[in-house]
Parts: sequence; C-alpha cells; structure tokens
Amino acid sequence: MAIWNLASLTELFASDPPALGDVDVAVEGDVLRVTLKEKGHLDVFVAAGGDQILASVMLAPASGVPNREAFERLALKTHKLVPLSTFGISTVNGEEWYELFGSLSARSAADVVVEEIAVLAANAEDAAGLIAEWKNGEIAA
Repeated sequence: MAIWNLASLTELFASDPPALGDVDVAVEGDVLRVTLKEKGHLDVFVAAGGDQILASVMLAPASGVPNREAFERLALKTHKLVPLSTFGISTVNGEEWYELFGSLSARSAADVVVEEIAVLAANAEDAAGLIAEWKNGEIAA
C-alpha cells in the first residue's frame, strides 16, 4: 500500500467521502484544512509525514477556560473515554489552545483515514461540549 502524502490526502477528502458529508479542502503550507460543513464548519487539520498521519481540531483558547489546572486534570482523567483521540495544548499565534488530536499509519486504507477524521470530529464536538459545561460551572472541579 502506498504512503499517504498531502496531495493524495487532498484528493481523498476533496471526493467528499460519505462518512464526512460535504467538506471544503484547502492546503495551507504543509497542512491540509478539512472543513466539515455538516459539523458546523468544523476545521480538522491533517498532516502527513514519514510513517504517520496526524489530525487535529483546535477546541478553545486555554485563556478562556476558568480554573485551568483543574480542567486539565479532568481532561487527563477522562481522555481514555475518548476513543482514537487525545487532548493536548498547542500554541497558535502565540496563544495556547486546547486541541484534540489523533494519529494513524500513513499506510492506512482510505476508509480507515476517513473513519479517523469522522471519529475525531465527533469527539471534538463532545470535547467542545465538555469545555462549555466546565465554563458554565455545570461540572465540578
């Protein structure tokens, strides 16, 4: 099986795989932005390098989440309940953001790549809900 690269991933996602619905695809440097229109225009960033494909969704600026230390502890305690995805913190334009990301083999079949993106998107919706509940005080520290 061939190894996925930016061009072949662009072609895959531009074909509007049914599991993802209607998408927009844009190449931004060495990263692919896959916008899932039916998920509220959720952006999934995809990169292929070496033997793996990395996919990431930026969830929220960390500065907007109260009691960060307690929230991060909650995220670490519950992340195993989020299949195929992991919480992280990335810096975007000098600001820390919570993200959800996943990785898989660059030799994965097309349906597996699409499934990973679909699961990551669903998990990102759940994680965004968790952040909203935390911010609203619906979840105790």
